[in-house]
Amino acid sequence: MRGKALTMCCVALGLTSVCWGQIQDVSQQFISARAGMVNYVDGNPRVFRGEKAPMPVLVRDQLRPGERVELGDSERLELLLNPGSYLRVAGKAELEVVRTSFQDMQFALSQGKAIVESSVFDKKTHAFQMRTPAGDVNLLESGLYRFEVDSPQGVIVSVSKGQAKWVRDGKEIATLKSGKRFILSASSGKNVQSAKLDKDQMDDFDLWSKRRAEFLVAANSRMSYWGRESVAMAYLGYGYPGYPGYPGYNYMGGWGYNPFYNCYTFVPFGSSFVSPYGFAYMNFYPMYGGYYGGYGGGGRSSSPGGNGNQGSHSTSTQTRSTTSSAPAAPSSRMDTGHSDTSSRSSVHSQIHR
Repeated sequence: MRGKALTMCCVALGLTSVCWGQIQDVSQQFISARAGMVNYVDGNPRVFRGEKAPMPVLVRDQLRPGERVELGDSERLELLLNPGSYLRVAGKAELEVVRTSFQDMQFALSQGKAIVESSVFDKKTHAFQMRTPAGDVNLLESGLYRFEVDSPQGVIVSVSKGQAKWVRDGKEIATLKSGKRFILSASSGKNVQSAKLDKDQMDDFDLWSKRRAEFLVAANSRMSYWGRESVAMAYLGYGYPGYPGYPGYNYMGGWGYNPFYNCYTFVPFGSSFVSPYGFAYMNFYPMYGGYYGGYGGGGRSSSPGGNGNQGSHSTSTQTRSTTSSAPAAPSSRMDTGHSDTSSRSSVHSQIHR
């Protein structure tokens, strides 16, 4: 009897050590309350830090104010903004990091394309501004915003969802509303040209951004219980010293790292959350010690109004080399980008949607 009791005690201690070890491992992956963490790299973008020689951009690099990133024609980059929001860049782009506070996120796009997947939980604490050669664009609502600076027509801003303001020299020029494509002139003129946005006309960059959004929701749905609990403990301001929580976001959710998918993903707390693309994240309820699926059932991605029953279709992930480029045509494959690990567990080799 003593032998059995001792064995059971050892097993219990072992499980406790494993669970606590998992929590500690995940807790070490948290990021500071700043925008600009690199979550995906495709190709070999370079970052310029002052007068130093350019360095390669790596996943989990924290970009800081004053740093500038340059991308080649086929290279792509994804940055984390406030929890639930992402900035994706492509197309021979030049992006400067201006400010990274959640209360005042500012980036400058002097060339190339960018898409902002913006989720606003508290308008008092959320502020995103994209500086362009035609002036500044301030995002006002959750939504999808696309910027094109290398167009011969001027700066093109497409607002699939949401609302923004065009500001030049501190003066508001126009309100950019949902469902329209705007051409912002770099001249002193105040007129803005606009046309109805055809949401069915998506190029490679649009399709890649949407696939990334779907992949991140899949990464959320595959996080372990302990991983979700660790996120909640850190962001709610208890359990781990040094993580005081994010003003305005503490009770909404936070970033959590999924080592099998080699990326950060958003973990909402206590209420359903659907991304601007219409994909549902799984929610964690710290008060009750459990997590539950949002719209679409079980955290599987689904579009608004759909039943989310897409379990019969699966897509595979693959580890990309540092010189690979993202698919140039529509595809169901989800891109994972660079990672610090060379392989994934076979259990996680399939993403079921």
